[in-house]
Amino acid sequence: MQRLDDRFDTGSLIHRPLATSWVLSGVLMIMICFLVLVHPVVVGAEPLDTPNPDTWVTDGPVYAIAHADGVTYIGGDFTYVYPRTGTGAALSVATGQAMPPYAHVDGTIWAVVPDGAGGWYIGGDFTQVCGVARNNIAHILADGTLDVAWDPDANASVVALAVSGSVVYAGGGFSQIGGAGRNRIAAIDATTGAATAWNPDANSGVYTLAVSGSVVYAGGFFTQIGGQMRNRIAAIDASTGEATAWDPNADGSVSALAVSGSVVYAGGFFTQIGGAVRNRIAAIDATTGAVTAWDPDASGTVYALAVSGSVVYAGGYFTQIGGAGRNRIACLDATTGAVTAWDPDASGT
Repeated sequence: MQRLDDRFDTGSLIHRPLATSWVLSGVLMIMICFLVLVHPVVVGAEPLDTPNPDTWVTDGPVYAIAHADGVTYIGGDFTYVYPRTGTGAALSVATGQAMPPYAHVDGTIWAVVPDGAGGWYIGGDFTQVCGVARNNIAHILADGTLDVAWDPDANASVVALAVSGSVVYAGGGFSQIGGAGRNRIAAIDATTGAATAWNPDANSGVYTLAVSGSVVYAGGFFTQIGGQMRNRIAAIDASTGEATAWDPNADGSVSALAVSGSVVYAGGFFTQIGGAVRNRIAAIDATTGAVTAWDPDASGTVYALAVSGSVVYAGGYFTQIGGAGRNRIACLDATTGAVTAWDPDASGT
């Protein structure tokens, strides 16, 4: 129920006659007393401040509730009623609808990667999953329940995840994860949740990760990683944790990476990378670190990238990319960099 001081503009009483204020105040007091009478406290009953996680929710306030013959009726300022998924849900590829059961997360999810067995690894800013304490990283099983045995327990945000075989790579703002000191990037055993010996030790945030063979690509805000100076983008040996010679040297933060064959796609806030001018999105040779001729030239920050066959999907803050107007999401030809006809036209970042 919405609070009374939200439902009534009590601030507008200030400039009205004093008598009117007293009358309305009396009305409010009567209503409060009525609410107390119709909602008595029952000794031994479940506390009213304990929500049922399976109750459906609305996209706006509910002002009236009535129950009759096993049916509950509600009214208010809403347009949709749906299951309470929390901040993350698996969606049906066919329908786009959320599929139960839902692993309720009490905070923000920044990263999701499949575990290869129908479940998911998630990273973000949260402290509980399915009612169990989990700090910023967790494993959700295929049946929607929490993997209670896996608990790397990061002491700060996890914003990037990648899986390769029996290893889960994590990036973010943490300095402790998997029971060991690890600065902003770590490799975690997919079975035990313990950090491996791999330790590139980034000096600032790692925002995105991508794995290709024996190389882990990292992007973020760092200027040192894997024992070398690397400006915001690097390739790290998956065995040693040392930076390779690959060095595109971005002049601004890198927020997204995707690898396809011999090309590493990068998105972010940069305007120069791989030795050339590239506005916020680029294709980089995986061997030399130089950019290719591919140049979609985004007008705003690119935060997400995904490659599928001959197209590259991009999401972010832009309104122009690939030579055409596209609001915050676009599909780009992987050869020419031009946009395709696909245009979902998102209203926000």
